[in-house]
Amino acid sequence: MNKNALTSKQHQINRRSKADSQATDDWIQAQGLSTSTFSTTPLRLLQAQHQAQQLITHHGNFLSPSQRQILDQFIRQMSNPKTQRRLKASQANPVLNIASKINRQLFRQHRQLNKA
Repeated sequence: MNKNALTSKQHQINRRSKADSQATDDWIQAQGLSTSTFSTTPLRLLQAQHQAQQLITHHGNFLSPSQRQILDQFIRQMSNPKTQRRLKASQANPVLNIASKINRQLFRQHRQLNKA
């Protein structure tokens, strides 16, 4: 018997691990993030990228043209690995500020609808 041969249990574990990794990668990509640079990108930039993607996708009608331009530019910079490496975590602040402003507007609107 070969000592290096995997047992059936080890094969099952490997198969399950690959399936779980693929499911995780699919979810990360569905959130608008890149799986290739996910582990090396600062968390603040990832948060801003996710917020920008969500704002454009779901709340585009609340955005002014200048806000939309800032978000589009940030997403474009994050999608290019070369420019993404040059970004500093502080460059996520304008995007996160826009997200906070839109969330406040959404909350006000939700509160008004529930009062009436």
